[in-house]
Parts: sequence; C-alpha cells; structure tokens
Amino acid sequence: MMETVADNEHPREQDPAAPPPAVREPTEITPDQVRQFQEFQRFQELMREQADKGFPPGDPPPGLLKPWGPPPPKESLGKRLLKSAISKVVTGLVVLAILTLGVWLAIDYFLGEDRDQLPASQTGGGKTTDNLILDTNPYETVRKIYHHIANGDAGVPGQVCLRFQDRGKKFADNMGYPDCTAAVRGLAAEVTDSNAYAESMPSYTTTKVPGEQIVISSCEDNIRGGIQGGPPLGVFTVSKIQDSKGGQWIITDHATEPACPTGSTGPTS
Repeated sequence: MMETVADNEHPREQDPAAPPPAVREPTEITPDQVRQFQEFQRFQELMREQADKGFPPGDPPPGLLKPWGPPPPKESLGKRLLKSAISKVVTGLVVLAILTLGVWLAIDYFLGEDRDQLPASQTGGGKTTDNLILDTNPYETVRKIYHHIANGDAGVPGQVCLRFQDRGKKFADNMGYPDCTAAVRGLAAEVTDSNAYAESMPSYTTTKVPGEQIVISSCEDNIRGGIQGGPPLGVFTVSKIQDSKGGQWIITDHATEPACPTGSTGPTS
C-alpha cells in the first residue's frame, strides 16, 4: 500500500556538508605567566588566612608589601653629597696606596739591596735575564761610574751603586765613605771638570775581552793620560752575568791602587 505525500510535504533536501570547525592552536604559557599565576594564588591564600584570623578585608596581610605602595623617601641632598664625597675619598686613598706600593716595589726591584749577595753568574735574580738593565760592555760599565759621579748627586747614587754586585759597599769603604750613596756625593763634590772627568775612561776597546771577567784600572786604562777633572776611583773587577739579556756586565770587586802617574787628579788610597 503506497503512502501518499501531501502537497505541502516535500522531501527534505540535505544541506551540503559544513566545514569542520577550525582547530585552535594552544597558547604557549611562559614561565613568567606561571610565576604570576602562582603569586596570585599565594595572594588569595594569604587573603583567606587574613579573613580567618580576623584582620579587616581589603589590606594585604602583615608582611606582604603592597606593590602599589609609595616609594621609599629619597635621601636629602646633603646626605647624598656626603656619601659621594666619602666614596671619592676612599677611592682616592685606595689608588694612592696601590701607586705607592707599585713605586716601592719598582725601587726595590731595580735598586734594592741584594740580601744574599749572589755570585755574578746569578746576580739580578732573573731581572737581567729578561730586561736590559746594565751595560753590555765592561769598559762602559766602569765609564758610567765616572760619568754619573761627574754629573753630581741629584738622583745619581742609585745609578752608580746598582752597577756593583754588593751595591757599592766595598767601593765606598775603599774610598773612605760609610756607604755607596755618601761615596757618590762626596766624590762628586771633588770633581772640578765634569766633562773631562766623565770621559776619562773608554766606553770600549778594540781588544776582545778575554773570558767573562776583566780587571780595569783607573790609572792604566784611562784614555787621557790620567784621570782628568776629579779623583781616580781605583781598580774594578767586572764580570759578565750569565744568561743575561744581551750579555750584561756588573762590578764584582773593587780595590784601591797607588797614585796614578801625572795627569790624574787626587789620591786613590
């Protein structure tokens, strides 16, 4: 039996298939957002505790600072200036102390006493190994003694005394002075012609130095027929410092000698 369909009834047309809803990508949660959420939870928990303890609502519990609270009061201008001045003074004192220590170490390094009186092969304690401090010719070493004494005593004693292995102790004693500094100043006062005196000894000779030690006499090895313009300074034993940069020389011994022949000025003993 067939079922009749009313005129107003028509088969329902099917709607075309609708597209599926768009998939929403998950939002990435940053560590900072997690931290803020945890702080918010902690704040809520503290607020609940506040209510349980009977504190009035609205204010954070004691010990919890208001992030919106007023900033701490600024220090007065006078206090700020005082702190700044104190900071500058302290910094200046620290810098001064460092500079003073550096100068002292430099003086002790180059001109200080040799406590152990090391032999010539070890003189300098490694200083001359890497640095050119002394002369690389034994004759120039002796000439520099005359040269610096001829120039007076202003800053010169150190330049003379450092050229001796014992810092000029024996030299001073032989010349009749208590120490090397006194000897340099006393001998400088006896100089009458600084130019002639400074150049009385040769700075080098064409004769090759035999070995690593040489004896240089003020009377026998001068170049002007005698020491001119000041007192002769005796006999110097000069030794080469082993392993020194450029082959440097230092005076390892000193002795007096009889009065030099005519042309020299002043006694030597």
